[in-house]
Amino acid sequence: MDQHSDPYSWHPGIVGPDQEVSTLITLVQSFNDTGRVQARVRDAIFSELPHHELGEFDIDFLLDHRDTRQPIIFDTDHFEGYERPRMVLHEVTDQLGQAFLVLDGPEPALGWESMVSSLTDLVDSIGIRLTVITDSIPVPTPHTRPATITRWASRPELILGSASSFGRVQVPASFPVVLGQRLGETNHAVIGLASHVPHYLADLDYPESARALVEALRGATGLALPINPLAMAARTVHAEIDAQVEGSEELKAMLHALEEQYDSRVAQRELGTTEVSVPDAEDIGAEVEDFLRSIGDSDQGRDDSSDEDTSSGPRHGGGGNSDDDTSGYRPRRGGDSNE
Repeated sequence: MDQHSDPYSWHPGIVGPDQEVSTLITLVQSFNDTGRVQARVRDAIFSELPHHELGEFDIDFLLDHRDTRQPIIFDTDHFEGYERPRMVLHEVTDQLGQAFLVLDGPEPALGWESMVSSLTDLVDSIGIRLTVITDSIPVPTPHTRPATITRWASRPELILGSASSFGRVQVPASFPVVLGQRLGETNHAVIGLASHVPHYLADLDYPESARALVEALRGATGLALPINPLAMAARTVHAEIDAQVEGSEELKAMLHALEEQYDSRVAQRELGTTEVSVPDAEDIGAEVEDFLRSIGDSDQGRDDSSDEDTSSGPRHGGGGNSDDDTSGYRPRRGGDSNE
């Protein structure tokens, strides 16, 4: 690709949104989709609200396919089922008839500055007044406490009244936050919303953090976004996690310690004296593996004790994306948002 060419193209016959739009929401994953939060938000928006595609970015110049290999099926004597990853711009209409844009896709591995330039041109040409960058991050917090959001912005007045738990910390850059910084450097209004996921559930499907993110999106944008399916899914998952914790003294002790730490941080935050440290990848991996192992041990114990009681533990979920389908829910390892 020539360095001056634009990686974005409108679909045939489309030159822009059908309606006036002023908000762009990005659901571009950074690193992993912690707690499958962005996948859940994406599914809630696209399953509940009218939408259509406007255009997409040339993914061949944004991804290293060797590092982000998509699955493909070998069936007896042939291959099938490969779906190329896509970075798509959608026009969506909310529950009150307001139009907005959603950018959905995997994090680019290449061409960050070219894509930033292309998106900046789109924001200017369409007349976007607010870009919202979404994310989810693992935080040492218990699932028994309310899911929280870290907010950041290109200008402080965009998030007045919001207090961060974090001080100054250096972290690896991701494309969404680089996009936010670059847009801010050119005087565009940007709000970042990072939903907190209990770090021991970071690799599982955790709809409570998705519910909190949608609630934060509603507050930041004024859009009427669907939240009830996520709230229903969150209640189901919360009850199943509670049941698994109740059957393990080790998990109960871990949860109690996290609750004490959380309550202490909240009390300190009210005095303005706390900062939260994010666990590193090794710590998160260890916590997740321990939790998954404990779930497996707990399920095995129930299987051994009774062949008749099949409703006490989580059940394997189906392949659908609907948030209403929670009856067959079982926490799953995180995947990409194109599931």
